[in-house]
Amino acid sequence: MTTTVVDNHQDPTENNPDKGGDTSGVTRLVDTGKGMFDGNFLLSLVLALVVWAILRTPEGWQTFLGEADREVLQIAFELRVNQTVKGTGPILFLNLDESVWQSDETDGPALAYAPRKVVADMLEAAYGIPGFPRPKVVVADIDLFWRTPEEAEEQRIDDILTRWGNDPGAPLLVMQREVVDGDGHRNQPARARGSGREAIMANAPAGNLVWSVAQITGDEVVGARYMSHYLCIKTPAGIDVVAATPVYAIAARTAPDARSAVALVNQAMEEPRRHCRGERQETAFVLERTDRAPISFIQQESFINYSAHPGGDPVSEPTLVAADMFYIPAGFANAPMVSGLASSNGVVIIGSAASMARDRHMTPYGLMGGSMVIANMIRGLEEGGEIDRMYWLADASLLTIFVTLIVASFWYARIARDWIGPTSHLPFFARLIRLPIKLLTNPVIVKLLIGVGIFWISTFASYLLLDNGIWVSFAAPAYVAALNEAREDFEELMESLRNARSEAAS
Repeated sequence: MTTTVVDNHQDPTENNPDKGGDTSGVTRLVDTGKGMFDGNFLLSLVLALVVWAILRTPEGWQTFLGEADREVLQIAFELRVNQTVKGTGPILFLNLDESVWQSDETDGPALAYAPRKVVADMLEAAYGIPGFPRPKVVVADIDLFWRTPEEAEEQRIDDILTRWGNDPGAPLLVMQREVVDGDGHRNQPARARGSGREAIMANAPAGNLVWSVAQITGDEVVGARYMSHYLCIKTPAGIDVVAATPVYAIAARTAPDARSAVALVNQAMEEPRRHCRGERQETAFVLERTDRAPISFIQQESFINYSAHPGGDPVSEPTLVAADMFYIPAGFANAPMVSGLASSNGVVIIGSAASMARDRHMTPYGLMGGSMVIANMIRGLEEGGEIDRMYWLADASLLTIFVTLIVASFWYARIARDWIGPTSHLPFFARLIRLPIKLLTNPVIVKLLIGVGIFWISTFASYLLLDNGIWVSFAAPAYVAALNEAREDFEELMESLRNARSEAAS
């Protein structure tokens, strides 16, 4: 490495613009003979692309290398909270709040012991009034296939379901159901427990009763980060597939009736069924929608595109979470209210955010009831479809541009050292005018701006792209490139210091 050091015995006004000297022959403080783009630029780019490639894998994303990008994604979600999303409709969350819970039973699935009288009242309210506007889909985020000792209320629920299944004008009723044994992938298919209510569902003439799942998984930071689009299940007839609750919801939103919505979902599940049976490797499928663009799903799971949070629990009164999201405690729910708020292609979710429900998950917004997580799944899929990374070529090109800007910033910080001169001899107002210039040519401040800029540019890029179901992850790769540039900068400074000492000793 070749360096040139300023002569310590030269005239203090010589070549010093602040002292009136000639600036035409300014001697570089550190002159390595390198330009902006040299071998170290290529090294920075290669290191950034290696980290980027690691983070493109699910395993790499979960490592410490993905910590910065996980934080970026979390802040992007927080910036979007409770915004009205495009391309969706009203969602009404009927919440079994703390005031309605009486049992402390722990045997059975989450929400299995929700008070059956309140559940029946909620189903009646969501069913609506025949002949009047009604919701398009109702999600019962309560395992109705698990029968409790409240036999009188269980019989009432049977009667409601039977009446529902005989009414072709009723909304599509999607009943959540717990599955056991496997995780729902092809090599570990899950199994649903048997229930007498399967007969009611199978014999419904209107074809508007279905069961579904809303399986969520996460990592050490966010317990509810990923959603499954479908699960492979074991049945007495062999391997089959069950669609996730949000898939039914977005199909039914604009379908002319519940039977048509079920047909769209069944059509979409043909390819996943072949995958579960080992007839194809691909996990992708396409959901056709009435009067809407189809949604393409590539993977069996994807990120949950969060955008709604009701605030601190408990919520004890009706709350407008967003312009298209309503939060109604159980005691306030009734059929006219549901019809009024959810009649325009609305979705009604019956569930609970209460602690006794044992159905709370860690999300980017903190603890949240599972029913509200389902609401976020529905909103996210309707807005941007399956949330996925940017296409790899575009992502790599964007990262290359970003690394180039980082290298240019460090190069600017190096040459800025030569522009820093004393201003103590200048009048006060002259020093004040020159202060912004001195700050922007201070290498320490420039490097701090680089570090902060990397994080927030990544955050706002994800924030803007999430509307289209896309997110980017170049915070960690960019930090690696910046670290390599800082290493070279430090080595050059140390070399200049050693040469200065040698020059002083000679």
